[in-house]
Amino acid sequence: MPEDNWNRASGLRAWPGSDDVRLRVLDSAMRHVESVGLSLSVDAALVERLSGEAGVSAKQFAQVWPSHEAFLTDLFCELANRARIDRADTETLLTTWQYLSMRSDDLRSAEGRRRVLIDVIRTAAQYNFDVVTASSKWRTYAALSTTITSWPEGRSRTRVLDALRASELSFVETMESFYRNVLPTIGYRLKPMFHDDYQPFVVAAASVIEGLGIVRATVPALVEAHFDLEVEDGPEPWSIAALAFVGVVDAFIEPDPEFVADEAISRLSTGVDVTPRSQSEPDY
Repeated sequence: MPEDNWNRASGLRAWPGSDDVRLRVLDSAMRHVESVGLSLSVDAALVERLSGEAGVSAKQFAQVWPSHEAFLTDLFCELANRARIDRADTETLLTTWQYLSMRSDDLRSAEGRRRVLIDVIRTAAQYNFDVVTASSKWRTYAALSTTITSWPEGRSRTRVLDALRASELSFVETMESFYRNVLPTIGYRLKPMFHDDYQPFVVAAASVIEGLGIVRATVPALVEAHFDLEVEDGPEPWSIAALAFVGVVDAFIEPDPEFVADEAISRLSTGVDVTPRSQSEPDY
């Protein structure tokens, strides 16, 4: 059965109960991926096992997915969609805002603002490296992103690439919203050469952390090394991830000469908006 006969809104045939069958089999398949890793192919024995674990018959499976390629395409799209949560942890972003509230007095001096910036970078970079890039969802997302282009060109590969692109853009928009809130609050702004476009900064910063996450699989001792950085209170251990991250930050942002500490401190009491901004909404 050709893929063009699928329901275009959902990627599935509109068979009775197909949504339930789809979810059960995909859940079983994602547990398998988390356990053994990602593969760009599947055989009849594995399909039978995944279906059996989901309580789905061969006939039910075939009604939803007319071919193994159709099943893999649906699975890869779902993996891309679920990776969004791990890459942009809203709870962590809100925690950062709460942390800034506790450091409000430091925002009254240029030296204090720089220290707050450095502390946030160091903590966020280390967290993202240790937790986000160690998650099974992120590892699967990274593997899928780097290997899907080996699939033959066609509708299936295009669907997966579209899902990966949507996941990436969702992450970029969430982080853009976060940086637009946080950086002005601690006295920094994007350098004028970037024309108020935070997305290149978001992509560059994420690439540092996620690139190191990939390299960690082959040279963990090198990537996980720490180095003592001299600060006011003495030497402080810094990871390669944090050092690289601060390098990206300094390349993209600068102190805001129009910063008003009292306004920023007042803004901290109102909370942070991590909702991606609509393209039609004006900048304020």
